[in-house]
Amino acid sequence: MGILGRIDRFCEVFERTVVSYSILVMALVSICNVISRNLFQFSLTYAEEVSQFTIIWVTFIGTSYAARKGVHIRMSAIYDVLGQRTKKIMMLIMTAGTSFLMFVLCYYSYRYTTRIFVSGSMSPALRFPMYLVIMWVPLGLGMTGVQYGIAFLKNLTRPEIFVSPSLIDGQEETDQFMV
Repeated sequence: MGILGRIDRFCEVFERTVVSYSILVMALVSICNVISRNLFQFSLTYAEEVSQFTIIWVTFIGTSYAARKGVHIRMSAIYDVLGQRTKKIMMLIMTAGTSFLMFVLCYYSYRYTTRIFVSGSMSPALRFPMYLVIMWVPLGLGMTGVQYGIAFLKNLTRPEIFVSPSLIDGQEETDQFMV
């Protein structure tokens, strides 16, 4: 496995780990808050903030993971009735366009994150630097742009139609998770 393969594998493990642990933390904090509120009539002041932070992480890192595995939502009613050549052209346009859009959004969210960093903004309850939470937005958008870019390149250089870097059109999404 070359250097790019190792970087890709690291990114996949990173995405899966961030999403998994974020969901676990969100569930744990929410459950503890419900128990605390119902048994002790005391709400954890930081519970809502932690849930908001983890939702951001799950959303933006999870988007990259979904793009990697091809399990994102697709509107394919028109696409499904087209011929192979037209499908290939459409997939090239869709993957290139989505990759470009993700990089544009990454750029603007990076600019926003730097403004948050410069302002020194902190979360109200935990006094956590907000740029450390918001920085996951450009990171996730950039990683998603890379996934769609890889899918575009595979569609450009191979005869199959790639919905994602790891999913060929017509292949069941669950097939790729099998060992």
